[in-house]
Amino acid sequence: MGLPEEWRELHRSRFSELPLDCGGPAAESNDPVLRDWSRKWTTPDQLRIERYIDRFDLRAKRILHIGIGNSGLARRFHDHAQEIVGTSLDQPELQLARQLNYPNYAVVRHNKYSGSTDEINGRFDFIVENNPTSACCCIRHLAELFHFLKATLANDGQIVTDRVGLAWIPERAHSRWSFDFEDLQAVASVAGLQTWKLSKNTYVLCRGAPLRPALGSRLRSSIRGLGRLGLPSNT
Repeated sequence: MGLPEEWRELHRSRFSELPLDCGGPAAESNDPVLRDWSRKWTTPDQLRIERYIDRFDLRAKRILHIGIGNSGLARRFHDHAQEIVGTSLDQPELQLARQLNYPNYAVVRHNKYSGSTDEINGRFDFIVENNPTSACCCIRHLAELFHFLKATLANDGQIVTDRVGLAWIPERAHSRWSFDFEDLQAVASVAGLQTWKLSKNTYVLCRGAPLRPALGSRLRSSIRGLGRLGLPSNT
């Protein structure tokens, strides 16, 4: 897509150190730090995102997980979410996900910076995007990412990220791609989304105020948490 003037102004006013337009297609990074998380442990920041989502009643909810890694999110939610769609550019991650053979878990090879929605069907109640800028190359492709996020977000849906994942970049990346909450807020505003800081670490992007979990779903989440700790659910 062409780069609208509001993105150019955002570049001039806030991100002038970064390239406006790399002049090519969205890069598919071969950096091993960024790629193939299939056999690694889930990071604490990703677990915080999952704990936030776990507070909701997910039985009628669709989740889009951008960058599936070890498919820990699907392992956690496949039995109480309506559907999970995961994306990755890494073949081992995709292969591992398909081997799980969960009936409501579909995985797609997709480059989030392409802006394309052709491979992703429908809209999602939760979009998990913990490293939105880690592999980004220019403002044009950042705009493509946010175009994709908004196009696949349900009307009352939430895009969830974490302070640590948002700030993390590999060693060879430009340091300005390490975003804080105010950076995210500025970009989201240009994209037509609102940004909410729900805790020190959990950030959410929505079209309006984010929905809050009902009491019943929070209680069920607490019970599931006790189960994961190996404690009796009636303790």
